[in-house]
Amino acid sequence: MSRQKIIDLLAMSRFANLPTVWSNGLLGALLGYITFQESGHLCPTCLSLITLSLSCLYLGGCFLNDWYDASFDHKTRPDRPIPAGRWSRQSVLILALSLMGAGLIFSALVSPVSALFATGIIICILAYTRWHKVHPISFLFMAGARALIYPLAAFSLIQWEQFTQLRVENWAIFPLLGLGLGGYILGISLSARAETSQKRGDEIARTLPILCLCSPLLFFSGPQLLLYASALIPLALFILILAIIVRRFRRTHDVGAFVSRCLAAIPLVDFLLVFTLAPHFIFWIVVPLLALGALALQKIAPAT
Repeated sequence: MSRQKIIDLLAMSRFANLPTVWSNGLLGALLGYITFQESGHLCPTCLSLITLSLSCLYLGGCFLNDWYDASFDHKTRPDRPIPAGRWSRQSVLILALSLMGAGLIFSALVSPVSALFATGIIICILAYTRWHKVHPISFLFMAGARALIYPLAAFSLIQWEQFTQLRVENWAIFPLLGLGLGGYILGISLSARAETSQKRGDEIARTLPILCLCSPLLFFSGPQLLLYASALIPLALFILILAIIVRRFRRTHDVGAFVSRCLAAIPLVDFLLVFTLAPHFIFWIVVPLLALGALALQKIAPAT
């Protein structure tokens, strides 16, 4: 395989975003561990399988997206690997389906509960791939695929019988996480769209996306601040990094760099909760390192 084909493979897979997926999974596992300390356990083998599952599902979804968009890319982005003829559309489809199938198998090896949520992620991937070019509601499926990572990792620690007996309070945090992360991702999309389609002087069109980017402050940090004053530390870090990214974006108007940096900052969204929930300080190091790792991987292949 030529060097160019390997680079194309990495670019289509958006592998630079994998650390952000691992961060979501880590937060989910921590939530499960705290919620089910008596009946759940952090099995290293299970956590490894969940990480493999999430990685395969994410990579497979990205390949599927490129496969589906090949006709569109022929007209608008002929330099992409499939339109340029460096990778066949059939090969990319086989790779996408194989990876998503492997992701489902890895999750099923952990528990039926994990397999259930992995199936939900696959459904969201398929729906987003089908409608993202034609309907704005497709964003909900993209956000849904991300949001389902949290309960997949959390509930992978328990058996099916326990899962069916969960109380409402065991579920309460996951809609908040979905709204927080979903709002953040929506803010990235709206910010990029406002820069390319709106007049730069239209402050209203540029302010709404920023408010969406700040949604984790409400849904992640809000409940934490009621209980822990220390939650101000990750909150201050997130606000600082976000302010730097937005300020640079408004100065350079570089949409690609803005989106890539915001994606790399997703672990800092998770850090808003990880900082106060983590049973050991090592997590305070791991999560920010995942954000730096995402930035570093973007130098190898683009995140979008």
